[in-house]
Amino acid sequence: MIAHLGLTTIKQISSNLSIQVNQDNFEFLVINHPKFDAAFALHGAHLVHFQIKGQAPLIYTSSNAIYSADKAIRGGVPICWPWFGSTVETKQKNLPSHGFARTSKWQLNDTSENEQGVDIEFLFASNSETKSVWNNDFQVTLKAQLTDQIKLTLVTKNTGDQGFTYRGALHSYLHIGDIKQFAVNGLASTYSDSLDHGVIKNTQQPAYPSGPIDAIFAVNEGDIVLEDKANQRNITIRNQGNDSVVVWNPWEEGAKAFVDMPDDGYKTMFCVESAITAKQGVYVAPNQQHCLQTVIK
Repeated sequence: MIAHLGLTTIKQISSNLSIQVNQDNFEFLVINHPKFDAAFALHGAHLVHFQIKGQAPLIYTSSNAIYSADKAIRGGVPICWPWFGSTVETKQKNLPSHGFARTSKWQLNDTSENEQGVDIEFLFASNSETKSVWNNDFQVTLKAQLTDQIKLTLVTKNTGDQGFTYRGALHSYLHIGDIKQFAVNGLASTYSDSLDHGVIKNTQQPAYPSGPIDAIFAVNEGDIVLEDKANQRNITIRNQGNDSVVVWNPWEEGAKAFVDMPDDGYKTMFCVESAITAKQGVYVAPNQQHCLQTVIK
């Protein structure tokens, strides 16, 4: 699923892990484990590929995705942080939607491997550039545990002497075989419809998407299960540390509006996001931390 990027190895970390670059020197951590293949862009600590051997990919990344230092990658699992979406303040200051973490260079801090999988840790800390738009001291860590499932934990630590609040999401694009052979189970009973001015609506269970959706669901206690009938499998999602679950698919007209998504890209993707969307966000006191997590299998 990443062969089209034409990557070249510049550093071999181990027999299973390497740093590779495309023709524009855009860096990726590529994992070829005996049980699965995966890849992260160091830009945004962004998971762009995960595929268990012999199965369909679990993560969708657009074949038209743009890999550039000033752009977010279309697909994968973008890290939305330290805000979600756009607010009146961010629009007035011309700040990027969904924060700056997904368009920043992260540091590969640690890797470990065993027969079951790989553990990876990426770091991103406050600097003069981040403080010019969000004046707080922080260290954000993405801990990725890849086995027969994906476990992503985003740890937000306050390294300053003043408390702060943040919002965000692990904006998971999941790969499905065919949106017309697809259903969602386990969402909360109501949602806020972002395509209809935030009107609160009831959820049909299971849900069979038949048009564009951009909805914010309350936290659910159990698993969310995607019936990926075309691939003859179920995809299960369990989240922690979130106050909501965002569900999104742009459908045909929306996909056509994106230069970085094929016109038919909506047919094979569906976003289920572990998110913090409430206006008050999450408060993190000095020397304290908060974890946002998603497990996908």
